[in-house]
Amino acid sequence: MAFNGKWTVSRFEGLNDVMDAYGVAADKRDPTKLQGGSVEIKQDGDNFTFTATGGLGKSGTHTMTVGGPSEGELFGKAYSGTTAWEGDVLVFKGKSGVVLKRSIEGANLVYTIEFGGKTGKVFLSK
Repeated sequence: MAFNGKWTVSRFEGLNDVMDAYGVAADKRDPTKLQGGSVEIKQDGDNFTFTATGGLGKSGTHTMTVGGPSEGELFGKAYSGTTAWEGDVLVFKGKSGVVLKRSIEGANLVYTIEFGGKTGKVFLSK
């Protein structure tokens, strides 16, 4: 249950390239707005509840079960797809080709976003 807890954005890298590839409108692409954004994660086995506040996505709560369908919002754009475990990494593969990976690296929760051959990362800490 390493994902449990409240995580706050501490830094990011490569997001402008991913946003270019993802077609994010200029007025919605300021990655500095991620600073101070947070997500509270409650994990019960393969069941997750995410409560996001601030950042570039939609604030609010959504749930998902690993192996089932999942929907959300990334950079102001809706997405849908499925999730699976790849080792200790929670991987979402979207119908649009976007791949979102959540992993624990040291004391950080790392969101890796892949789209159109570009990769960006958001690092969150407790």
